[in-house]
Amino acid sequence: MDLTDTPELRRFRSELRRFLVERAPDLPVRAGFRSPGSPEEDRLVRAWRAELYAAGYLGADWPVEWGGEGRVDPVRELIVAEEVARARLPPLTDQTHLAAFALLRFGSPEQQRRHLPAIRSGEHTWCQLFSEPEAGSDLAAMRTRARRDGDEWVVDGQKVWSSNAEWSDYGFLLARTGSQEERHRGITAFIVDMRADGIDLRPIREITGTSDFSEVFFDGCRLPADAVLGEERQGWRVAMESLGAERTGIGAGAARLRHMLDDLVALAREVRVGGRPAIEDDAVRRDLGAFAARVEEANLLVTDRLRRELAGRPAPDVAISKLAFSELNLEMAEYGMRLQGARALVTGGDEAVAAGIWQDEFLYARTYTVAGGSSEIMRNILAERELGLPREARG
Repeated sequence: MDLTDTPELRRFRSELRRFLVERAPDLPVRAGFRSPGSPEEDRLVRAWRAELYAAGYLGADWPVEWGGEGRVDPVRELIVAEEVARARLPPLTDQTHLAAFALLRFGSPEQQRRHLPAIRSGEHTWCQLFSEPEAGSDLAAMRTRARRDGDEWVVDGQKVWSSNAEWSDYGFLLARTGSQEERHRGITAFIVDMRADGIDLRPIREITGTSDFSEVFFDGCRLPADAVLGEERQGWRVAMESLGAERTGIGAGAARLRHMLDDLVALAREVRVGGRPAIEDDAVRRDLGAFAARVEEANLLVTDRLRRELAGRPAPDVAISKLAFSELNLEMAEYGMRLQGARALVTGGDEAVAAGIWQDEFLYARTYTVAGGSSEIMRNILAERELGLPREARG
C-alpha cells in the first residue's frame, strides 16, 4: 500500500509539482548539501526558502503563532521531500531547518520572537557548530569550552566541517560547560551570532572544488547569558532531538536514489561498451537491475518507518535507512564513473559526459557516509542497540 496514493494526496503532489516548476529558482545542480557559490546564489536560496515557508510546503508543523499550521503530517512532508529531490533542488533538511526545530522545542519566548520570523522570511541562515577535529562521530568527546564570566559566557575551541558557516548569520553551538569526564552530561547548547568578536571562520576547499564546510575557531568569544538554548547542561538532549527531526532528510535521500537510478540508466544508454550502448551489455543490465532492487529496498524502509510512526509505534531504525542510503549512493556514484571509462577523467566542457554531474556525485558521495554519523558508527548502533551485541571497547 502506497501511503501517498490517495486522491487528496495526488492533488497535493500535483499542485506542488506545478509550484516547483513555476517558482523554483535557477540554481546549479550539485550533489548533496552544498553552500552557495556566490552572494547572488545565497540570495536566491534565502528567497526560495521564504517562498516555501509562505506556501506552506515548509514549516507547516510550526505553531500557528509562528506562521505554521500547527499540524504534523509526515506523509505530506515525505511528498515535499520527494518532489524537491525530483526537481533537482537543494534538500530542505539543512542546518537552518534543524535550528528552527531546536528553537521551537527548547527556545525561550524571547529567542523564538527574535529568530523564528527571520528564518521564515529567509533573512537569517543558520549553521551547526557540533563536530570537532577530535570529536566528529564521538560528539560527546568535544573539547570546545564555554565558561561563565559574570553575565556572559566565554567560548574557546574549534569546530570543523560546519556546513554553510561562511554564509550563516547564526550558529547552533554545542560547548562543554562541565568536565571532560562528564561527556554528554556536561554539554550546553548556545545561539551564536556568527559576526561576533572572537570568531575566526576559515572555509575549507574540498575535493569537489567548492567550499561547503568551514573551520570555526573561538578565541575568547563572548556570548550573552541568554544565548543558552534550553537549559545549562541540556545540550546533548537539544542536539539529539533536533537531529531526530531529520526524518524528511531520510525520505529525500531515498527519493534521490530513484532519480539517481534513472540518471544511471540514461548514462548506460549514452556511453558505449564494446562498440555498442552499455545498456545492451548483459553484465551492465544485471548491475542496473541489482541497483533497482536496492533502491526499492531503501524506499520501503522509509515507508515502513512512516507507517509505524503513523500507527504510534516507535520507529528507532533511522540508522538502517541512513546506512542503506549512504552506502548505495556511493556505489551508484562509483558505477556511474566506471561506465564512462577514460571519459570519467573529464569534468567539464563539451567532452564531459552528462555535463560532469557524475564526477561531482563521485567526489561528494563519501560525505554522506560520514555526515550525521559515519557508516561505522551506524553499524555499531545497530549491533549494540538493536541486536543487543556487546558494546565496542572504548579507550
